[in-house]
Amino acid sequence: MLVLLLSACVVPSPQLTGLPTSGAALVGNEWVAVQIAGIAALAEPVPRLRWSSAEQISGSGGCNAFAGRAVVNQGALQVGRLAATGRLCVVLPQGGQEDRFFKVLESAHTVRLVDGQLVLQDAAGQTLARFAKK
Repeated sequence: MLVLLLSACVVPSPQLTGLPTSGAALVGNEWVAVQIAGIAALAEPVPRLRWSSAEQISGSGGCNAFAGRAVVNQGALQVGRLAATGRLCVVLPQGGQEDRFFKVLESAHTVRLVDGQLVLQDAAGQTLARFAKK
């Protein structure tokens, strides 16, 4: 009976679903892309994203490392200019997974946590990319 009462009081963790109030709520987790611009079959190595501080992101597009400013305020996301290394990478026939990834980051307006995934959306609410926690 006690277990039943306690389970009724369990509140979902704000880290697993909803709008992060700030980038500080995202610090420390590495996110691995599982879908970019509607494409779920991603080539290895897949892009990765991490909030290294409340207003700084870093990671890899799969070939080049990157870093930049990203401000989160009640789910609204504002990504500044990204600095990336300049390695020459093989371009895929679809236009390049890394190119799509960087375009998605720069055009994202909202960040959500949905069923344990990090979801980036555009201004119209369309999903641009999904990431799983590594």
